[in-house]
Amino acid sequence: MTSAAVRIDPRLRARRIEVRRAEGRRRLRFVVGGAVVAMLAAGTWAATRSALLDLDHVRIEGVDATSAAKINGAVQTPDGTPLLDLDLATIEAEVASLPWVETVDASREWPGTLRLDVVERVAVAALPAGDGSFVAVDTTGVAMAALAGADVGSLPVIGVAAEGELGTVQERSAPALAVVEVMPADLDAWIETITVSGADPDTRLGLNLVGGAVVELGNESLLTDKLDAVRAVLAGADLRCIEVIDVRVADLSTITRDPTCDAALSGGEADEVEAAG
Repeated sequence: MTSAAVRIDPRLRARRIEVRRAEGRRRLRFVVGGAVVAMLAAGTWAATRSALLDLDHVRIEGVDATSAAKINGAVQTPDGTPLLDLDLATIEAEVASLPWVETVDASREWPGTLRLDVVERVAVAALPAGDGSFVAVDTTGVAMAALAGADVGSLPVIGVAAEGELGTVQERSAPALAVVEVMPADLDAWIETITVSGADPDTRLGLNLVGGAVVELGNESLLTDKLDAVRAVLAGADLRCIEVIDVRVADLSTITRDPTCDAALSGGEADEVEAAG
């Protein structure tokens, strides 16, 4: 039995060869492209771990040099850490642990900087600490700093003992801080202490004034009106011998005077008139 050779059209044969060559070129491009991507990825990874892109500097915005040094001390991430490895949430928590820091935002600045945008708390009042020192608090009642008596300055003093450590919210100071928030500037000089007594819902606020007079403010309602009433009394009344200024009802403020003081004062004025006559 014999077989005859099958003849292939030369044009078909050429077409098959061209198809196979094209497939080979596509496979080669794919392999080369994959190799290039892998090399670039490896190079990028290596670059992020190199000295070119590691932590070289901490840039702190929003605070002075003294506060910046304290913040630097709170950040536990060492120099040389690759920037991509920085745990920004942990760094923010470390800085926020400082009681005088209100907010902090951490970010990366390439090639080698950690940036910290910091907002400090602002002291608005002072609480006695029981040993002659004081604790400064911000508007939210956070105990943000210890103060010597001489450092209280013009801060209004709240007659509530500070509790806990720095960073603790002084809950009992909240009603008095409401008074501080609306306190007219010209009334500050009259006030020695803002007092808080009782507890919700029967909290009672008061003011100890220079010279010994006491102001009864009552609860936290209508504080602006009550303080305006106090200002009116201080501006228009004879302040000698006043014991109590009651503005619990702002439109019906009353004054209680010390009768002994009034008698002595009246007697002294009468003597002056007789001597003059």
